[in-house]
Amino acid sequence: MAKYGAKYLQWAPFVEESADTADDAYPKYGAPMNLGALVKVTDTPSFNEAKSYGDNTLKEYVNEFKECTVAVEVTELSNSVASAVLGATINAEAQNDLEYSSEDNAPYGGLAFYINKQVNGVKFYHGIYYPKLKAAMQGTEYATKGDSITLTGGSLNFTAAAPANGKWKIESDDFTKEEEAKAWVDAKIKKAAE
Repeated sequence: MAKYGAKYLQWAPFVEESADTADDAYPKYGAPMNLGALVKVTDTPSFNEAKSYGDNTLKEYVNEFKECTVAVEVTELSNSVASAVLGATINAEAQNDLEYSSEDNAPYGGLAFYINKQVNGVKFYHGIYYPKLKAAMQGTEYATKGDSITLTGGSLNFTAAAPANGKWKIESDDFTKEEEAKAWVDAKIKKAAE
């Protein structure tokens, strides 16, 4: 199996902070938005571990999910995306400047996208969904052009947590059609009925 390509990065904020209370359901979301042309997603889960030894041997070992860093790169991080995901403010009275404040509070939300896979020469599509995560501000590097030009996009760093139902990451079955993978993402990141 070979994984390649990633596309259709959809995010939506929780309807409200209490949207993640049902033990058997996923959080409820507000209006979804596309975060931009996806370059790369890298997730790095971390776990709490404990070991107990007795009679000079390992007797007990516990490994439980703690959280997962989800680093996202897009070709362009628009002001509207940064405002929605990071909690920054677009100031309409100041020519739509994007203003970052020490009091910004990024909302919890859900994130989903799909990737391409190839198995024995056959192409498939595979969905990835993080039901509960929150973005944190990242540093930015600005470089002058010199002998060469380096193209950079935007990046977001999320921390994924387990929602009330405990399921912090969901992967779809393989789809043979791209439209099926897109529909799967849309079904995960959908606006709650009002």
